[in-house]
Amino acid sequence: MDLQALSDTKLQDANGETRRLGEYWEDKPVVLVFLRHFGCLLCREHAAELRSHYDEIQALGGDVVAVGTGDLRYAADFIQQEDIPFPVLVDDDAAAAHAASVPRVNPVRLLFDPRSLRGAWQAHRAGYKVRKPGRRTNQLGATFVVGQGERVRYAHVDEHTADHAAVDDVLAALSA
Repeated sequence: MDLQALSDTKLQDANGETRRLGEYWEDKPVVLVFLRHFGCLLCREHAAELRSHYDEIQALGGDVVAVGTGDLRYAADFIQQEDIPFPVLVDDDAAAAHAASVPRVNPVRLLFDPRSLRGAWQAHRAGYKVRKPGRRTNQLGATFVVGQGERVRYAHVDEHTADHAAVDDVLAALSA
């Protein structure tokens, strides 16, 4: 990960405002979540899990910022459909994903990994739906706890589409 490049990356939020990523973690730690794309049912499940712990994250002095692929409409729909209370940024050109070293993988591996299939089935049974995908559907997800300042407290890069950071690990990193 190139933390300085990540910090300097400018992305648009769902309202079209351009934000520099590093401004989110200048004064407090941030759970920085890279979603595969805004239509991914597994990403929606992970974001909903973070949403359910959002008050606890804030009580620990942190915040959450989600970064995904899809245009501003997709981001706005994602926020509305999943009732997301934290900032959501669009990274269609992969500037932030590259700076964070979030990999892309072979689409066949992505779709037919038994762990991904099992996770997708469970997410579907829990009520999550696949929505329209963004441009880079073969990017994996990742979760980092960054800050305060230029410090990475926790890093989890997904090995497959259903492999998300455990919220307990994220909370522990915020507590440290």
